[in-house]
Amino acid sequence: MRLLAWGGMLVALCLAGCETTRHSRDRDYEYYGAPPGRPYYAPEWEAPPQREKPRLSDMQQRAYDNCIVLPTHLDRARCRATVMSTVR
Repeated sequence: MRLLAWGGMLVALCLAGCETTRHSRDRDYEYYGAPPGRPYYAPEWEAPPQREKPRLSDMQQRAYDNCIVLPTHLDRARCRATVMSTVR
């Protein structure tokens, strides 16, 4: 019986001390100030200029597109590098 009474008091104390209502948050904001908004950061660096993609002939473009059918990632990368090495 004592344990039940003690547990009831703990619950009552917890509920009394835990103010989670909007009203209590507003009072906290009045005292502490509202949390800062999400800041906007402008990039401090400039992005490097984008290089134009090289122009591929029809045959080079077909060869480049066909690299996707190769079985491994390494083979596909090697195929694309080979095609790009033929561009002036």
